[in-house]
Amino acid sequence: MSDAEDIPPEEDLENPLRIVLVLDEPTSKESTMEERLLDSVQTFDSVNCFFDAFDEAVAIPNDGHIKYEVGSDGLVVIIVDNCELMGSVLEFVDSYEAGDEEEHNGGETTTTTKKKKTKKSA
Repeated sequence: MSDAEDIPPEEDLENPLRIVLVLDEPTSKESTMEERLLDSVQTFDSVNCFFDAFDEAVAIPNDGHIKYEVGSDGLVVIIVDNCELMGSVLEFVDSYEAGDEEEHNGGETTTTTKKKKTKKSA
């Protein structure tokens, strides 16, 4: 199918995953852009885990309102058509980078260099 299938999943990316999120509202002539760098996503396997979780939590429920393209250089462009969805994407990405990969991946552990923060309940 594609050359990406020939790359071992544990192989490191040249750069950490970089997300450019664009709000492109149909009623507005201007676009808003946010950018996030995901230092915890450094291998092709971790990219797959991220997008499995992202698709399940954000992309599939908002089908028709979100588009994204993943480049081989680690650049991801996500285009959304409303502010609420932009907020949902940013919340997902920020919580994923903060160490909540296990929560987003249905309890599955992913290998990252960042430690997961734990909260103690009283």
